[in-house]
Amino acid sequence: MSAASNTVTATTSGPSSKVIQRRRRRILRNAALPVLSAIVGLIVWEVVVRAFDIPAYLLPAPTEVVEVLFNRFGYLMTNLGYTMFSALLGFALAVLLGVGLGIAIASSPIVDRVVYPWLVISHAVPKVVVAPLLLVWIGFGVKSGVIFVVFFTFFTIVVNTVMGLKSADPDLLHMVRSMGASPMKVLWKIKLPNALPNIFTGIKIAATLAPVGAVIGEFVASNRGLGYVLIQAVGSMSIDLAFAAVFLVSGFGVIVWYLAELIEKRILPWHASQRGQH
Repeated sequence: MSAASNTVTATTSGPSSKVIQRRRRRILRNAALPVLSAIVGLIVWEVVVRAFDIPAYLLPAPTEVVEVLFNRFGYLMTNLGYTMFSALLGFALAVLLGVGLGIAIASSPIVDRVVYPWLVISHAVPKVVVAPLLLVWIGFGVKSGVIFVVFFTFFTIVVNTVMGLKSADPDLLHMVRSMGASPMKVLWKIKLPNALPNIFTGIKIAATLAPVGAVIGEFVASNRGLGYVLIQAVGSMSIDLAFAAVFLVSGFGVIVWYLAELIEKRILPWHASQRGQH
């Protein structure tokens, strides 16, 4: 009985240890190596600034930027919170509106012909030109920032949603329709699951654009946020503070990207793009 118990224990512990090893290797590959790469880049940056004695008003060293982050921590965090609120709210609205409009465009040729050209025109308009107009139309405040984020991220979500919905297998669509499936059932059971990888591609791209859109909106239509901090810092030649704001915006964008990717892994573990990561 004891021998059998030991055998069972050995057989059950073997695979679990292999799973643990695979998880450790995956963590090393996905987390440790990018962090190590970032550390090496910062060290090279520090060495170049010190070796060539580059003035701080041109390019501050990373240690100087970190010092500003600590000294102005409360001020920067307050403005980061304002930027995060605008970016996340605008991003959420862009996802809802983008996916909804993408479904409407893919489902109706009339909507496709009428709406799609206007989307292309709106995307072709330089985004920096729109920011001053928002100041005239809406005024200062979070509303203009949110609307600018929606405008900045909306197009890529719509395009990827439409592409995914239109790429469903025609033979499969013909088969389910011949079996009497309604258009709504075809959409929810066939088209939308097939489109999810494309939709998440658009969402991840939009996730990195949302903080950028919020900051650009704050350049001209806000007196708070990291965009406002950046403009004020450059105007007063506090380049180390400007770099600190850029670091925070970049870090926020990276976090939003990885959150979107984590959600994609949870929802689409069956997709080919996720199989090699387990």
